Amino acid sequence: MAHYSIPDEFASQLEVVEKPDTRSTKDILTSLNAHVPVTSEKNIWAFWHSGLENLPGWCQRNVADWVRICGPSWTVRVLDTVPDSPNHALNFAAADLLPEALVGGTMDGPYVGPHSMDFLRGALLIQHGGVAMDVGCILMRDMDRVCWNRIADDNSPFEVAVPVMYGQTIANHFTASRKGNPFITRWHKMFVHLWGNRNNYVGMSDNPALAFVKDIDFSEAEGWTWDFKIEAQQVLEYISQVMCWRRLTMLEDTGDDFNGSKYWQEHILGIDARTENWAAENLVGFSSGQRLYDLFSLPLDTNPESEDFQQAHKLVWHLLSSASWQKVTHGKGLTHSPHLGLLWDKNDGKDSEPGTFGQLLRWGAVNLRQKRDSIFTKETAKSPVILKEGLFGPVDKTN
Repeated sequence: MAHYSIPDEFASQLEVVEKPDTRSTKDILTSLNAHVPVTSEKNIWAFWHSGLENLPGWCQRNVADWVRICGPSWTVRVLDTVPDSPNHALNFAAADLLPEALVGGTMDGPYVGPHSMDFLRGALLIQHGGVAMDVGCILMRDMDRVCWNRIADDNSPFEVAVPVMYGQTIANHFTASRKGNPFITRWHKMFVHLWGNRNNYVGMSDNPALAFVKDIDFSEAEGWTWDFKIEAQQVLEYISQVMCWRRLTMLEDTGDDFNGSKYWQEHILGIDARTENWAAENLVGFSSGQRLYDLFSLPLDTNPESEDFQQAHKLVWHLLSSASWQKVTHGKGLTHSPHLGLLWDKNDGKDSEPGTFGQLLRWGAVNLRQKRDSIFTKETAKSPVILKEGLFGPVDKTN
């Protein structure tokens, strides 16, 4: 890969990595196909139902870069549901922590992959700890410096880290947690219980435990302007795991003397999702998949005075210097306009074509290190609505 120089205006924010991992993406992916037993909490968990070899090329490059950026102290695994695979999900996640739809392979609908990962996320963090991350994340900062150093520090109040969008709403494409965390355990238990014996997410909001979903005031989501083509209720059911999280932050007693609201406020590190994870949309705009595709595909030898060059230059160098990762969304079947992930799926290699800003982003993510000591965080604020009922709904404590 070509070598690039740090522009003067970013020299105070970035430095060159002295000894980057120079293995090829192919070699790294080959090494990830082997079964590696869990020996610590420093695990990065991802999932692709048909296996690592069938990941879209841009996602394969994401995963290989995780290995390069985070280094040998972290073990990256991409789990699957391929029969006899050494990285089959059930080789790492206990079946009794998962719904029958996942264990038995009966889950259906258009979002089997994302919802499979939703269930694995909780189970894997409960059993092993680490970071559960979507394969669509382009990492720019090593995991220790994103959050792990803080949640692994026994003197720190934090034991979990998640991207916070607004209020008590998180983005569940990334969850970092110590092994056996009490909040994660109850979050996962609630989600599995509410899913029950169903094979897909349809109707999840009908459960009384999620009755609050119907009354959510969307004014708090101002600025998160994806152009959804489905009804709000369908969106909320699609992200039902996120709604379970939100419910847990509203509970002062889950029925076993655990105060979810208090734990959320005191022991969970809120990562500023807009600044750290969707910085591209913050600069270019939401529902801007085609524009982002064009900017990352732009040749570096484009006229530097042109608007396209200046926007691409600002975008890439801002990501490299000031974002922890870029969550590339698919929005499959959810939005009117195509998201960047869908466009890269259809145009293999355009994420890192030689001589483009996309290649510069890939090079910089691995070869440059952010000088900033900390990331942007967001308050884990107390919910304005507090529920005094059990984890799955009202509990009669008189019996």
